[in-house]
Amino acid sequence: MQRYPLLIFDLDGTLIDSFPAIKLGLNRALAEFGLAPIDLDWIHKNVGRGAKKLVGAIQSNGIPPETILSRFKQHFREVHLQNSPALPGVDETLRRLAENHSLAIASNKPLAWIEELLDHHGWNALMAAIAGPETVDAHKPDPKMLKYILESTGYGAGDALFVGDMPIDAETGINAGISVIGVTTGAASREDLLAAGCTEVLESITALPFST
Repeated sequence: MQRYPLLIFDLDGTLIDSFPAIKLGLNRALAEFGLAPIDLDWIHKNVGRGAKKLVGAIQSNGIPPETILSRFKQHFREVHLQNSPALPGVDETLRRLAENHSLAIASNKPLAWIEELLDHHGWNALMAAIAGPETVDAHKPDPKMLKYILESTGYGAGDALFVGDMPIDAETGINAGISVIGVTTGAASREDLLAAGCTEVLESITALPFST
């Protein structure tokens, strides 16, 4: 496979397992309003398009979604670092990849949370660029995050590979003219990722051919 000098990664489900933190923070918020808790299966089906859309998918019994969102953000901020572990082998793989590639992050997670997680896992110094919704005033699948990273690093679309765990990541890469590899460490199946346009689907970023 062609060697790409720039590797761009999604965060949740690709590098870290954030689903327990999302479930914990959201259920703490729902409990405040007497609403039924959600399970991991619900999280898997609804994540990927930002916290606002995630909360908007809840049956809120007339409680304004903005109210629930505010409480979710507070609870999530309190629990996300301790409940978002790196996926197996990811730390070692990123450090090996950084020896020969520029690395970057593009995530729909709020930028402050992205930076906190990267600092928590010791990955900030590995990244040539970081993009969240606030960086470009847009969420994936809008290609602005990926285009921002290209501009920031000086690479062209043909020099980059985007790695993510959801169909929205494939859609984002296609919109930016960047090849996408899917990983099945998150919420989507191999079949869903291929159907969305991923050129290849791997079990984990540890299977990237550049990681050896």
